[in-house]
Amino acid sequence: MLEFDILQSGLVFLLLLAAGEGLSRLTRGAAPAVLFAGIGFTLCFWAGLLPEDLGQRAGFSAVTSAVMMMVVVNMGASMDLRAFLSNWRVVVLSALTFVGQLAALFLVVGGVYGRNTAVGGLPGGMATALIVQERARALGYDQIIVLSVLLLSTQALVGCPLATLFLRQEARRLQTLPQVSPAEESRPAEVQRRSPPGAGLPYGALLRLYAVAWAASRLEMVTGLSRYILCLLLGVGLSYLGLLDRNELAASKSDGFLFFLMMCAVISGFSSATPQMFTQMLPPLLLVLAVEVISVLLVSMTVGQLLGLSGPMSRALAMNIMIGFPMNMLISQEIIQSLTEDPARREILTAEISSRMIIGGMVSTTVLATAAAGLLAGLMR
Repeated sequence: MLEFDILQSGLVFLLLLAAGEGLSRLTRGAAPAVLFAGIGFTLCFWAGLLPEDLGQRAGFSAVTSAVMMMVVVNMGASMDLRAFLSNWRVVVLSALTFVGQLAALFLVVGGVYGRNTAVGGLPGGMATALIVQERARALGYDQIIVLSVLLLSTQALVGCPLATLFLRQEARRLQTLPQVSPAEESRPAEVQRRSPPGAGLPYGALLRLYAVAWAASRLEMVTGLSRYILCLLLGVGLSYLGLLDRNELAASKSDGFLFFLMMCAVISGFSSATPQMFTQMLPPLLLVLAVEVISVLLVSMTVGQLLGLSGPMSRALAMNIMIGFPMNMLISQEIIQSLTEDPARREILTAEISSRMIIGGMVSTTVLATAAAGLLAGLMR
């Protein structure tokens, strides 16, 4: 009756994620749902209540790679290059901040713990973590998997309070200005895109995403480039050719389930951990987080001053690599709504803050972090 078959195993994952979601809401997003779910899974696993191969029993492990590739294709298709060009200062700051943080990571963490640990400490979103974990799993490096999962769970816990602080400072600064009008760069020109054949049809959307993922896997065999980078590039190119919609996942009516599969893969990474391994990985985790925060703040303040961006806005943009989308948008909107009820003021603050945060997050977390993970995961030996 209580055997962990495919249904019961999937139910356990949903229970963990639902509980984590509720606890995350109680903390107002300060702690992500995956952190609570991962901790719950780990405690149950250590207590002998859950099997370590719960992901395999649920039948999810076989499709995780395909799902991840489809999500990366969708990321590329949703990008708006015109918006990036018109907000060039945000793009430059986000890119240089990421490069500076990456250099500090390999210099400090790599120098202390080695190259594999530096790769395991790559910041970014879920796609980045799963790319690193896939490589570490193939090499049998359970400790790197644990480090990657811990970083994915805790970086938002560290980044959210800092981003909130900096965005509040920036919003209050803008409120004190006598006249504030939305910057022209914050209003990117709309790009008219053709819709692909059968746009809006769920199975057609899934077919397009899966076909691009398949094409990327075949191009990887020919070019040697990471399939995830190819997914991103193909997503951008095919979207502008009108062969992909901007949000095929939403059109497929399956985005929630696909993200659920990815979350399950992340949580399953905790099964490689033992209490001894967690204790062992805490020092490198704390070092990675410290290097990440210090490096991005130092680089962003220097570059932001040169580009003419305010200090609080520069620091907030730097935190994108730790919180990503949609957390950056949600934090921005919550701050704006709490500061003013004037619709005109809200529009101004949205253009000056929220739009920049979204574009900065796309540059650092969606583009650079995913590309870096695809390239640097191969450095693990």
